[in-house]
Amino acid sequence: MDIEDPYSPKTLEPKIEKEEPPQESPPPERKTIIFKEKEFKIRPSLLTTYFEGNAGIVFNIFVALFLLLTLGTMTKDVLYNKNPFYHCWLILWNFEKLPLVLLFWCGMFISTIIFPYAGLKLWAHIASKNVSIWTELPYLAGYIAYLMCLFYFPLKFLFYMKLNSACSFVITCENTRLIMKVHGFVRENIPKGVQRKLELSQGILVVNPGKTQSWPSVEQFIYYMFCPSFLYRDSYPRLSTRDWRIVIKYLIQCLTCIYYTNLIFINFIYPVFEPIDYKTVSWKFMVYSIFPSIIPGGVCLILLFFGLLHCWLNMFSEAMFFGDRLFYSNWWSSKNMAEYYRNWNLVVHEWLYAYVYRDISTLVGGKRGRAIAQIVVFFLSAVIHEYWFGVALRMFYPIMFVLYFILGGMFFSVSHMIREPYMWNIAMWFNLLIGTGMFIACYATEWYARQRCPSIFENQLIDLLVPRIWTC
Repeated sequence: MDIEDPYSPKTLEPKIEKEEPPQESPPPERKTIIFKEKEFKIRPSLLTTYFEGNAGIVFNIFVALFLLLTLGTMTKDVLYNKNPFYHCWLILWNFEKLPLVLLFWCGMFISTIIFPYAGLKLWAHIASKNVSIWTELPYLAGYIAYLMCLFYFPLKFLFYMKLNSACSFVITCENTRLIMKVHGFVRENIPKGVQRKLELSQGILVVNPGKTQSWPSVEQFIYYMFCPSFLYRDSYPRLSTRDWRIVIKYLIQCLTCIYYTNLIFINFIYPVFEPIDYKTVSWKFMVYSIFPSIIPGGVCLILLFFGLLHCWLNMFSEAMFFGDRLFYSNWWSSKNMAEYYRNWNLVVHEWLYAYVYRDISTLVGGKRGRAIAQIVVFFLSAVIHEYWFGVALRMFYPIMFVLYFILGGMFFSVSHMIREPYMWNIAMWFNLLIGTGMFIACYATEWYARQRCPSIFENQLIDLLVPRIWTC
C-alpha cells in the first residue's frame, strides 16, 4: 500500500476549487402565533370552594349587614309611611312591565332558531364547488342584516313601550347576549358547513331529507343558547346529578341581591341626590358627591358580581347539569391590569379572545395585529357597557366609556411600571372604587337634571349628546 508523501511536489500543487454561486438566504420565517384553546372540564366556582372554608365569614358579614339594613329601612317606613314595604317602590317601578318584556324575549329567542340555526343548516346543505366570501356574499349580507335587526327591533320595542330602567337593561343585555351566542355558533360551524358543501358537490356525501347527519341538532343549539358559556361546542362536560334545592337557593340569592341593591339606593343614593336643586347646583357639589358615592357604589359592584357572575350562572349550570363553573377567577387579588380584566368575567373574556382577539390577530398578523386586536377588544367592551347603561337610563353621558376604555387603558399601560404586587392591588381597588363613585355621582345628577331642567337645544340629537347637568 503506497502512502502519498504530503510534502511531495504533486501534493503541494495548489488546488483550484470551483467556486459555487452564492446561495440566497431563505426569507425569515414568520413567527406563528399560538393561541390557547378553551378546555372545558368539571370544576366548581371559586366562591363555592371559598365559602366552604374561612372565607364564608365574609359572606356572613354581608348577610348580617343586609338584615340590619332591611330592619332599619322597614322601621323607618313604619314610622314615617305606615307601610313596612314602602321602600319597594323602586323595584316595582323598575320591573313594572316585566311580563311584557319576557314575552318579547321569547320572540327574540325563537328568531335565533328560525334564522341563524335553520338558515346556516340550509346553507351548509347546498352543494358548492367553490366556496369563497364572494360566492357566499348574499348569505353573509343576510347574516349581518339579522344581527342588525336583533339590535334594532328590541330597541324600538323598549322605546315604544317606554320601559323603565331595569326592564330596558334586560332587553339590551339579552339582545347583546343572543348576538354573542349566535355569532359563536355560526363562527364554530362555518368550517363544518364549507366542508359539507364541498363534499356534497363531489358526491362524497349524500344527505337524506330530514336528517342532519352530524350537523348540530336543535337540542344542541338550544342547550348552547341557555348554558353559561359563549363558546359553542357540540357537547360540554356534564354532571350526572342535579339538585333542585341548589337551583332554588341560587335563585333566592339572585333576588336577594336585587333587593339588597334597592336598599342601597333607597338609603345612600336617593337621599343624597333627590333633594338637590339642580338649577343652582355647582361644580363643587359635582366633585364632592363622588366621594360619598364610593361606598354604595362599591357595594353595588360586589352585589352585581355575586348576583350575576356567581349566583345566576351557577343556577343555570345546576339546572342544566353544566360541569365547568369557572365563570371568574380571583380578580380581587390581581397583580396587574391584564389579569384583572381577564379574571373578572371569564365567560365574556373567552368569547372576546376566541372570536375577536384571535380572529383579528390572525387576519392582520404579527405584533401589529395583536395590538390592533387588543384595542378593538377594549373599545368593543367599553361601547357595549355604555350602550347598556345609556339606553337603560335614557342619556348619553359616556362615563362607562371613559372609565373603561380611556382611563382603564391608561391604567393598563401604567400598571406594567408597578413592580410590587401589593401596590398594584391597592391601585386596582383605588381605581375600581373611585370609578364606581364617579359612575353613581355622574349618572345620578344627570338623571335628575333631565327630569327637572328644560333643554336649551331644539335639536333632539344635540340635546341627547350634551349632558343636561352642564346647561341646567
